[in-house]
Amino acid sequence: MLTIPHSLGATRFKAVRMTSALSTVNAYLPKVLTPIHPAFPYPIIDLFGAMRLSSVVDWMARGVFDSPLPPDTPTKDKSRKGGKLMIKKKERASALQECIGILVVVFGGETFLALCTGSTPSWLISPNIALLFCLTHVIQTRTPFRRLLPAKPTLATELFLSLPDAIGRTLLLTKFSVSSVLHPTSPNTLPATPTTLLLVPFILAVPFASLIFSTFNFFSPSPRLTTPAELQPGGWMLVDAWAPLVIPALFLSLIGPVQGWNFGMGLGVSEDEAVVICMGVVWAIFTLRAVYNFGYKKEQWSSLIGLGEKKIKVQ
Repeated sequence: MLTIPHSLGATRFKAVRMTSALSTVNAYLPKVLTPIHPAFPYPIIDLFGAMRLSSVVDWMARGVFDSPLPPDTPTKDKSRKGGKLMIKKKERASALQECIGILVVVFGGETFLALCTGSTPSWLISPNIALLFCLTHVIQTRTPFRRLLPAKPTLATELFLSLPDAIGRTLLLTKFSVSSVLHPTSPNTLPATPTTLLLVPFILAVPFASLIFSTFNFFSPSPRLTTPAELQPGGWMLVDAWAPLVIPALFLSLIGPVQGWNFGMGLGVSEDEAVVICMGVVWAIFTLRAVYNFGYKKEQWSSLIGLGEKKIKVQ
């Protein structure tokens, strides 16, 4: 009588449970990709992406990430009125300039790949997504609605948004890029090779965002040319620089070997399940990034949970 070793049976049981858990999570993904309403033909993930990108652009435009100047640094932003020192509000780029920058971030990589393949970029076929991102930015930055949004990034907000950030970034780096190369629907699609499978998601996520945000400083009133943040000392540590290469490689290794990618982990994971695994990895990365940027100090965690030190006012 053939018997299955206990260790092998336990391993198979764990694999079945993991597959079941991945399938359960994957069942919710179509909901974030389905239009909210026929009268509002945008999925939740696009609406969140527009609001999130607009918030980051607004922070940059208002100088939230600018290095503080020393107290004795001369500046033209100070003036006296009625004997009081008045600090002028920082000048920012126009709404049109900021919207153009957002559209380059969103459609730059896609347009470049369309030129390489001789296909038509989506924004020329339908302006819906472009309108969504531009209108969202105008509403969030030029109307009273801006008072309802965080004025600057904090540990609490970044931890809360790390999951939806991870969902959107993972879909871009896997389902919307790598899977499109593996399963072409048009003769103009690039062939599936190790180079295209890694560079397509990288091009969609990195170069044009880097050009707009750090190379040309496009969201300042007077754009200027500087060294890209990714090429500056320590730039290789930026999550946005290496994740678009690591996550597609992980995704391909989970489902591989496949056409153009000969390496596989032999786990028998489907593409949908691999997307969920990559999503968990990206979520962990974004969570650690939030902690590193905003919460590695004890007082920051104390403030988050409401245990900050109380100052006693002395009369």
